[in-house]
Amino acid sequence: MVTKKKKVKRKKVKYFKYTLSISKPEKEKMERYCLVHKTTPNKLIKKVLRDYIKRYGNHAPVEHVTKNQMNIFDIIEAASEN
Repeated sequence: MVTKKKKVKRKKVKYFKYTLSISKPEKEKMERYCLVHKTTPNKLIKKVLRDYIKRYGNHAPVEHVTKNQMNIFDIIEAASEN
């Protein structure tokens, strides 16, 4: 007797929408490129973003703190001085 294996459920992937505005000449160039390379504008944008993030994603600063910004330790020090 052979038992059937249950299919492993795939984890849901969250997708997000972004709105993008480009000029008419840029749109025409992109459509021409897509016709030549037999792709869609959506696939082109996703591919370019993936490549860019793969190349430069690790170099982006995670947190930018200005010199005038307070943190929790400033509050603790002020309280201990009093």
